Amino acid sequence: MEAEEALERLRDLGALDDGRFAAGRAAALAERGYGDAAIAARLARDGVERELVDATLSALAPEGDRAAALTARRGVTLRTARWLAGRGFSADSIESAVAGIADTRAAELG
Repeated sequence: MEAEEALERLRDLGALDDGRFAAGRAAALAERGYGDAAIAARLARDGVERELVDATLSALAPEGDRAAALTARRGVTLRTARWLAGRGFSADSIESAVAGIADTRAAELG
């Protein structure tokens, strides 16, 4: 009971702000190269409510843009596509970011 009251008081004073926490955590994870699915999972694990997770993700740069930037740094390769998948990027974002991979591979083998 006392702990709940203390938490509520801290929220009232602005010392605890779930929105600020979620935004900061999501931005840090995005900066470290994580996709929306991984960010959402981490925020949920940290106790952030689903509606706030969705709002937080929508405030980030689009996932496709982040995947494209990471691909530009790492190179358009199958390894990069697998890496993006492991970091929680959607199939659509990966396909868009490495769109030329099939053509590149065909030219290399061809």
